[in-house]
Amino acid sequence: MKFRWLLSWLCLTALVWPKPVPRAPHVQQPVISPQAHLNWTFSVPLPGPPPPPDRYDILTIGNRPCHLPVERTPWRLDVGDMRFWPILERAMQVWNVGVQPLGMNYLFLPADREHPADIVLRWYDPQLPRDKAAATWWSTGLDVARVLGISLDGNFRVPEGNMVQILAHELGHVLGLGESQQPGDLMYYRTSSRPLAMQEVQLSPRDFQALRWLYAQEYYTPIRSPRD
Repeated sequence: MKFRWLLSWLCLTALVWPKPVPRAPHVQQPVISPQAHLNWTFSVPLPGPPPPPDRYDILTIGNRPCHLPVERTPWRLDVGDMRFWPILERAMQVWNVGVQPLGMNYLFLPADREHPADIVLRWYDPQLPRDKAAATWWSTGLDVARVLGISLDGNFRVPEGNMVQILAHELGHVLGLGESQQPGDLMYYRTSSRPLAMQEVQLSPRDFQALRWLYAQEYYTPIRSPRD
């Protein structure tokens, strides 16, 4: 009787007792020697562009700098008076050449029948203050800065190179650059008193540094034209 009971208990235990889970065989991981890493290459992230130079202003709205949306360039310019075409041509070239090291496309090109003007230059504009050779007119809001136009004094009797400097300076404002307090910068707030040749007008290293920093900013207020 006891034997039958013991046999029944063993059979029941065999049915309900969990079976052991077989263990996975141990896999030997290969050892990587230091020599295997000799063909690896490492890249060190480059630092961001240096900040704008000292005593160099940037157009801002709130805490955000303003610049043209790169995909919206080039802006088309109408000279307004064909007598001043050589001045506009050289002023555009100053910036178009200056941005080439940044890998950017042309910033300014002349308007034509297929490409309407974003800005028409206003020569002999009566709204221009008498003590100013040129001015850029703006309309600003919370999320946009709009260029309304550029006025220039056609009677301003200076050499052509100085006129190029004046117009190129105003185009710098269109790009979002403010005034510089450093003589020698294109964006210096005073016009050169020395007669300039047209080819002398170009960006200074400080102008380039400010432009490079400005157009590296991902969070910015877009600058629009009247037709945007």
